[in-house]
Amino acid sequence: MTVLSIKGLRAVIAGAALALMAACTSGPVATYPDVTWRHLDPIVFAAGPIEKVGAWSNDGAGSLASGLPFNLGRMAMKWPDDRIQTAGTNDMLRYSVTEASVTSHALKTTKGITGVFTDDQSDKIDLKVAAKLELLDANGMQKGEVTAMAARSRTLSESMSVSEREQAIYDETTNLLMDLDRELERQINANMGRFLLH
Repeated sequence: MTVLSIKGLRAVIAGAALALMAACTSGPVATYPDVTWRHLDPIVFAAGPIEKVGAWSNDGAGSLASGLPFNLGRMAMKWPDDRIQTAGTNDMLRYSVTEASVTSHALKTTKGITGVFTDDQSDKIDLKVAAKLELLDANGMQKGEVTAMAARSRTLSESMSVSEREQAIYDETTNLLMDLDRELERQINANMGRFLLH
C-alpha cells in the first residue's frame, strides 16, 4: 500500500487541475448575448434625438471588466435604444452611464491539509452600474434629470471552473441591469412624468 505525503498529494491534485484546465480550454468558447429590454413597453418622451455618453472607468483596483467576455458598461449604454422613444420636439435627451464596475476581492480560505478537502468561497464579486438621463432644451439648458444606481454582490467557490465563474458573473450582470431599468423607470415616472406622452 502506497501512502502519499502531503507534498505528493498536492502534486497529484495540481496535476489533475492542470489536466482539467487543458481539457476546458480545448472546448468551445462560451458566448454571452447582450442584455436587452425589447420585451418591455417603451417610455415615450416629448423630445427629439437621444445622445449617449459613456462616462465610466474600468481602472479601479480589482477590476475584472477587461477580462470578461461581456461588457457591463457597453450593455448599459444600449438601454435607451430598447426603452426610450421620442416624439417630435426640439428638446433633446442625454443618457450617460457614469459607473459600470465589476471587481473581485479575495476571501480567506482554509489552509493546510484541511483546505485540500474544503470547498471555500474564494472570491467576492461586486457589481455596480449607474446612469443619468437628462432632458435639455434647444439651447442646451437642462429641463429635467434623473439618476439611478444598482449594485449586487455574490461569492464564488474555489472549485468553480473559469466558465462557471464567467456564467455566474454574467447571470448577476443580467440581474443588475434589470435592477437599473426598474430604478430608471421609477425615477422617470416620479420626476420627469410631465415630459412623457401617455
